[in-house]
Order: sequence, then C-alpha cells, then structure tokens
Amino acid sequence: MSFDWATACSRLIKAELAREDVTLAKLARRLEHFGVTETETTLKNKLYRGTFSMVFFMQCMRALGKASIDLNGVIADEVPSGRELDRVADPGDGH
Repeated sequence: MSFDWATACSRLIKAELAREDVTLAKLARRLEHFGVTETETTLKNKLYRGTFSMVFFMQCMRALGKASIDLNGVIADEVPSGRELDRVADPGDGH
C-alpha cells in the first residue's frame, strides 16, 4: 500500500484551520491579501482533492500565521525519510 500524499497535505491544512479556529470563509478572506481569489467552495474542493501547489500551501500556512509546521502528525511512521531513504533499495539496481 502506498502513502496518500494528497490526503496528508489536505489533513495538514485542515488540522491547522481547526487549531487556529479559522473557517474556510475566513481563510478565503485572508488569502485575498496575497492576491489569491478563492471562495469557501473552491477551498473546500481543493482540500477534498488534496491537489494544490506548494505555493498555495505556503500561502495558506502564512494566512494561518504558521512560521513552521510539523509533518510528523500527518505522515505515517512507516514512510521513510532523510537518510533512511539512502538505505531503501533502488528497484533498478538489481538488489
């Protein structure tokens, strides 16, 4: 089973919205300050799909007042990271 990155990204924004007690309508208004024109409905659809750019993600985090984020809460522990990836066999290397 592969990790669902789109769902993880969506969950991260949703978690920060809840933590900051910000509605999608309020997020839409805040994003306007960055030149981003979204409605509550379009934001809901983006978060449902989980397919949005890193630029949009960063704009959302800034609109929510986040200077840093913790990925550990949304990425499964079994997903390797950093130097762990160096030890994962490359499917094309014959090992």
